[in-house]
Amino acid sequence: MNIEQLTYIVEVANTKSLAKAAKTLNISQSAISQAISKLESELNLKIFDRSKTGVFATKEGEKIIEKAQFALHGIYQIKEEAFNQINKTNDLLRISTIPGLIGPIIDTYLSFKNSKSSLKIEVNEKASMEIVEDIKKGKVDIGFIAINKEKIDYISDLHFTPIMKGKLLVFASTESPLADNKTVINTDLLKQQIFVLYKDEFVQEFIHHFQRLFGPIDIFFTTTNLEVINKAVTELGAVTLGHDISALFNNSFPSNKMIALDIVDFIDTSFRFGWIKKNDYKLSHDANLYINEVNKYLLEHRNM
Repeated sequence: MNIEQLTYIVEVANTKSLAKAAKTLNISQSAISQAISKLESELNLKIFDRSKTGVFATKEGEKIIEKAQFALHGIYQIKEEAFNQINKTNDLLRISTIPGLIGPIIDTYLSFKNSKSSLKIEVNEKASMEIVEDIKKGKVDIGFIAINKEKIDYISDLHFTPIMKGKLLVFASTESPLADNKTVINTDLLKQQIFVLYKDEFVQEFIHHFQRLFGPIDIFFTTTNLEVINKAVTELGAVTLGHDISALFNNSFPSNKMIALDIVDFIDTSFRFGWIKKNDYKLSHDANLYINEVNKYLLEHRNM
């Protein structure tokens, strides 16, 4: 008996098909069939009945499959614990963050290293829902995301620690006629603009709602390059959308030739910003201290 055989019988039980199980596991159907037959011979009982309508567990097989599921879950937990322990031993913290937060994260880390901590960090920048997916797949340890009410159910199986609130803003050139509108831009003016957009699910969601309510708008291009967005806004007279928190902590966006404008309330553009991780993932002592320092930095500068 081996792990592969247990995996095969669980997958066949779930799909009720050798062909589907083989496709999911990326092996041949004959290999699965032979492995199961070998296991049945070793255990001296029949796990599955095969018929033209599918493959179904026998009464005895159901009990074996249930035990196999428990065993595989235990093996998964052992592997995950070993992975976590290796990361803790190496003191490596893998972080993903929404655009604009890398500066505070790195600045805090440089100060934190002065305390002679052995903590190492690996930081990358992504959109919020991409970060959530990476957390679920174990690609990163912790992420800093934006989340609104519409998406909150999507992270119900994860641990979210809110740090601050924020909203979407419109950014325009200081030379734009929009700069005369004080701090609020209405939907009529917004519809007349040419947009350059950061590739972010919440920006796309806002645009979808706007066009559904007020008709199509002129979108020049979408990108993840903030330098290109800055150039299009300041030199071409386009407008863009972004989180207020990203603008607050990003040294390169917006440029000093741009102005931030509130959007008139036609939909809820409010967000909560904070850390997300798996419920059972335990940060090392130094990692917890470091995250607390980042939070302190964010809150202090938010209130300045």
